[in-house]
Amino acid sequence: MDKCLVSGSYDPITNGHLDIIRRASSMFDVVIVGVFNNEEKEHMFNLNERVQMCKVATAEMKNVQVFGYDDMLYEVCVKNNISHIVRGFRDNKDYAYETEMAVFNFEHCGVMTCLLPADKVLDSISSSKVRELLDDMDKENNELSKYINDNVLREIRRIKNARFS
Repeated sequence: MDKCLVSGSYDPITNGHLDIIRRASSMFDVVIVGVFNNEEKEHMFNLNERVQMCKVATAEMKNVQVFGYDDMLYEVCVKNNISHIVRGFRDNKDYAYETEMAVFNFEHCGVMTCLLPADKVLDSISSSKVRELLDDMDKENNELSKYINDNVLREIRRIKNARFS
């Protein structure tokens, strides 16, 4: 059984992330969405919130499972018998970084990385842009629906309401 890991911080999960996960789910028997803590980033949502958003976003994908991790990516691959890592890239800068990481992960655990180019319609989407828009999420004419799906938006509203109640 081929099992892949689609990793990210998913802060929050975007339509671009979901496109990569959907494509991976058509290529592999089991897709593990690994939600990781990136210590170099200041997260808007905690790990449990990001895991929950990913579960909501991928609920209809039957071969997708979501887990949160504090380990190194290559350690997760070894512990979970993962055969491939799937990563998306938007531009040459992303591609260069992902290629470097693919070599690092292969050297540490022998897992191959599949790099998928972002869909041209979705390649302008980034979690950082979504976080900017979330600050204004209650204003009219908000662009969030272009970047995140409705289920994720409802989950974000639920999380924000729980924080302030």
